Amino acid sequence: MKLRITGRHMDVTPALRRYLETRFDRLDRYGLKVGTIQVVLSVEKLQHKAEAVCTVNGKRVQAKTSTREMYATIDALSDRIDVQFRKLKDRLVSHKPAKAARPRSVRALANELPAEPQVTVERRAVPMLALTEVHGHFSTQSESFMLFANPETGKIFLAQRSADGQVVVVEPHLEAVRPRSRAGIRS
Repeated sequence: MKLRITGRHMDVTPALRRYLETRFDRLDRYGLKVGTIQVVLSVEKLQHKAEAVCTVNGKRVQAKTSTREMYATIDALSDRIDVQFRKLKDRLVSHKPAKAARPRSVRALANELPAEPQVTVERRAVPMLALTEVHGHFSTQSESFMLFANPETGKIFLAQRSADGQVVVVEPHLEAVRPRSRAGIRS
């Protein structure tokens, strides 16, 4: 954030400039994308006026204040800009809890199923292991299952670690399965 300070009918002293910078440095806490803040200070008769204009995340923010003292005017101006920044930040960050999902009917869920399920095919090398070598090879891996081929029969087996730590070898076989309907009910 960059401040451009202009004095109309008055000189902007270094002390006044430092005070303005310290008051407007507080605005960085909102983390908004602020370009340049143009601050115009002026004195007319006994009224000290301050005006600030800037663009924050594409929205124009401006404020004007007037008091009998310049430092009080700067305080009021920075407070007004602070309120506007807070409102902008609150609009960006939603504080509302997510709506509770209401239960849906089975028919509605069946309509939401994709026409064709997404299937990912991976090609992996399968080690050739005898049934006696499976336990030793499987205990070195951290996976919960492993595919391997038996060199004697050429069949593919599945080795799986059970809940009690035992290694179970599964020999898959083909079974005729009837296709299911979309609602999950067998036809």
